[in-house]
Amino acid sequence: MSTVQKPQAPADYTGALSDLLPQLIEKYTREAVGDYMNECSARLSAVQECNDRLIDPNASAEDQAEAMRQVMQATGEYYAFLSTVPEDMRRFLLLMGGVTMEDVETMLAIEPQVKEEINLLASVAPAIQAIRPKNYVMPVDPITNKLAQLKEFNEVTVSRRKNLKVQTAVTIDCLEHMKIDGNFQLSNYDKSIINGVVSILESGNSSFTVPMLYHAMTGKENPTVDDGLMEEIKAKLDTMRRLSINIDLTEEIKAHMIEKQIDGDVDSFMIDGYLLPLNKYTGVVNGKRSEMYQIIDTPPLYSYARMKNQIATVSIDLLKAPLNNNATTIPLKTYLLGRIEAMKNQNNRMMRDKILFESIYRELGDIDSDKKRKKRIRDYTEVVLNHFISMNYITKYQMIKEGRTITGVRIYWEGKK
Repeated sequence: MSTVQKPQAPADYTGALSDLLPQLIEKYTREAVGDYMNECSARLSAVQECNDRLIDPNASAEDQAEAMRQVMQATGEYYAFLSTVPEDMRRFLLLMGGVTMEDVETMLAIEPQVKEEINLLASVAPAIQAIRPKNYVMPVDPITNKLAQLKEFNEVTVSRRKNLKVQTAVTIDCLEHMKIDGNFQLSNYDKSIINGVVSILESGNSSFTVPMLYHAMTGKENPTVDDGLMEEIKAKLDTMRRLSINIDLTEEIKAHMIEKQIDGDVDSFMIDGYLLPLNKYTGVVNGKRSEMYQIIDTPPLYSYARMKNQIATVSIDLLKAPLNNNATTIPLKTYLLGRIEAMKNQNNRMMRDKILFESIYRELGDIDSDKKRKKRIRDYTEVVLNHFISMNYITKYQMIKEGRTITGVRIYWEGKK
């Protein structure tokens, strides 16, 4: 007589913790699963302890520097541990980052023999969620939207009202050698990186590693980043933490587009700072060089967008479209989310439900690319939109043709009239 075997948990398992735990115990034994949980708890406890010392307001600069070094080491050891764990077990440990009391009670009822391990992990596992933002936060103001077009001095039109055109002056400056080396021009990939840093900041973190940032940009659960992409992101972070930006809000305040934070007549008002205000800490952990970045102030573009109440916040799961994440697909997802959020905004007078592919090509720097490249971008767009449908973010989309040429896509969502 044959016995019925419980199916192995798939790699993309997203079900209840109480369903996954018995499968893992049957597959690896109760003792082994308990050991995995205890080891994870120990790694996370070390990260938490270092973070607590790092944000201690009474700590000296030397103590904070040492705490940062220890955070880097503890975080590196945590990720190194995760890389050795089987995929389905790793999925369980990551899911414990969002554990609830109901989850704990259900698991204890099913597997009371691992009570101590479950309670211990449940007490420290939310630290995973502090590392992994649940939301993707996007400034959607006119300056951020034009980031890739910004030069050293810019006058960005932020409003047109009958005979009144309101412009905001934006100045970007950098070290002279950066101008010579050609590291000055920003891209929409940089915009996605800024959004990732803002998402980390909004999740309650004051520091991050590149794998943590990569998750905030892509929603990708496994924080492993290949060396080439790691170096590319680090290079962009180094550029943006050296670029200064000055935003002159005077005209917007005079036009009553921004609520004044001070009494009296405003002669001038500016936001000034580094594009990404970060401290960088570099160390060698287990013989391997690694970096930790500390957010030392609110990024100026985020401060500006917040003053204007032009910030979109969506579930980070919307970034998980089944595509390879690269310098094309990451900005594409950001752009589509920004456009659809604007469509859904009832206060937006431009309630257009159509996205032209010409605007997508321009956003990605592919306006002059060949037909094969543009066809690939349209295919990527459909993959992203189908993912949005699966997440109930939109209900459907429709390709728009002029003759035999596909020119755009019309978006439909629940509640659209």
